[in-house]
Amino acid sequence: MDYYAIYSGLIKNATFGQVEQASKWYLDAERVAAQVARNLDSTLEVGASVVSAFSPRERWTNNVTKAISFSLGNHIPGFKNNMLMANNAIAFGYDALKGLKTNAFARAIAGDENAVVIDVWMLRAVGIEKKTPNQTQYKQLADAVAKVAFDNGMTPRATQALIWIVVRGSSE
Repeated sequence: MDYYAIYSGLIKNATFGQVEQASKWYLDAERVAAQVARNLDSTLEVGASVVSAFSPRERWTNNVTKAISFSLGNHIPGFKNNMLMANNAIAFGYDALKGLKTNAFARAIAGDENAVVIDVWMLRAVGIEKKTPNQTQYKQLADAVAKVAFDNGMTPRATQALIWIVVRGSSE
């Protein structure tokens, strides 16, 4: 399957509003991570890792609420593994996030413009009806996003956000 062609076609059909949303999505997420880091008296890496730890199977607004609440010392209901990752993120930052998606998400939130997050929406964009890709698929999809970004004068991070927004229908 030609992932590059599919992703490229999606961004070519993006509206101006979608491009605008994508260009600021990770900057807004970085502000959330910075708040989490301040609450924890820690680094942006730790704040972004905590935010990412709460991302699996969560809508963004719930993700933010849980990360901030956790950073204020509250116990968070939900997936035990997310809470475990968040606790480990305080000590180990990115290294606490063993999943390709959660690790890349933390890095993208913290400002790594080359980080590419491949989640269920990025899979749906290319017609893969799974929740998570295997390592080979992840690399192929991330490489396709990076190539589309390069060819369109964008960062991989912003390109991934734009594809996500186009497929998802909103930045939430």
